[in-house]
Amino acid sequence: MKLHLAMLAALSTLTLHHAAEACGGTFCSNSPIIQNAERVLFIRGGGGENTAVVQIQAQGNDPSFAWVVPLESVPRNIHEESTSIFGIIDQSTQPTYIFANQQRFSPSGSGFGCGGDSATLASAAPDETAGVRVWASGETGMFRYDVVSSDDPSALRTWLNTNRYLTPPEAEPIIGEYVREQKYFLAVRLSAVQGVSSFLVSPLAFTYTGRSPCVPLRLTRIATTPTLPVLTYIISDTRAVPSNFAQTTVPDAEVARLGPSRFGVTVTYDQVVSTAVQDAGGRAWVTEYAGPLPTNARQFFTVPLQNLIPSNAYLTRMYTTVSVASMDRDPEFMFVSGLPDVSNTHDLSSYSSTASLFDPRLALLGATVFGAARSWRRRRRAGR
Repeated sequence: MKLHLAMLAALSTLTLHHAAEACGGTFCSNSPIIQNAERVLFIRGGGGENTAVVQIQAQGNDPSFAWVVPLESVPRNIHEESTSIFGIIDQSTQPTYIFANQQRFSPSGSGFGCGGDSATLASAAPDETAGVRVWASGETGMFRYDVVSSDDPSALRTWLNTNRYLTPPEAEPIIGEYVREQKYFLAVRLSAVQGVSSFLVSPLAFTYTGRSPCVPLRLTRIATTPTLPVLTYIISDTRAVPSNFAQTTVPDAEVARLGPSRFGVTVTYDQVVSTAVQDAGGRAWVTEYAGPLPTNARQFFTVPLQNLIPSNAYLTRMYTTVSVASMDRDPEFMFVSGLPDVSNTHDLSSYSSTASLFDPRLALLGATVFGAARSWRRRRRAGR
């Protein structure tokens, strides 16, 4: 979902829904498809096992829509998932700001549907002629997919295009990077395109073995907006933190200074996050929530995923906005025990209304203008 900022004059809490667009590249025959939104959920298991659930909203109705995800191992248990798992987690963990002298606002439920057919899977022998190995093929729900690998980026791209996973020429150098890293590729296309300008794709789930949860942004930079919002949920037995990006925060004082009259109107939450990320070097995550998995969330998972969630499940929600120039590495995460929880509720009622209205940057500008005007008057008087 794109950022939706709920602001009611008589209500104090601003509830934030923002988009995450990541995890591979989406392409079509004419030009890269720009993803409107994407949500990524990781469930961390033992032995380096990761289960990812990814949902994107695609723009355009090109029948050659393709989606390519590089992975560290051959994925398994590829299947369409229920959309309901995202709604309750998002509602329970989204950032909430409570301003002074106003009431609390809680959002209503999300408007996503459900899905969940079982996958059909068929292994395939190596294709020596094309220089590409097909590890698995199948269909699940609205998806048709193949899992492939190759030592030759050109041969891999030729195979993808031949098999209707059309990729633009500019994707080949990035595919080459992943080939040299000995990655496998989950290539996905829709069995039927919706025929509308924008449509929500059912969540796709898959399990793979790897060092850590990873969001492959490098391919995404071909088909994205100049600044890309990315939202991840990670379920494990302890808190997750970025391992190759920095950590940063959105200062409560900054939001309080903006006040409910400006926050989300002239200055959006994404802009505040972008400023914090840029101040941290352009590659940083804001931890919006870290704590126990909401008690009512588990029931919305399908039984196979419920069996993967640890009994002491801990949820970390992280958000960032990243520029195309900073998409030269794939964000990875590690797990650290003993770190404090992070609340998603920010009580700003202790900040005075005067402090909220005070903007130090405007004050500095005013002082500069005042000083310049005063100097000009003095010079003018001296010249008379």
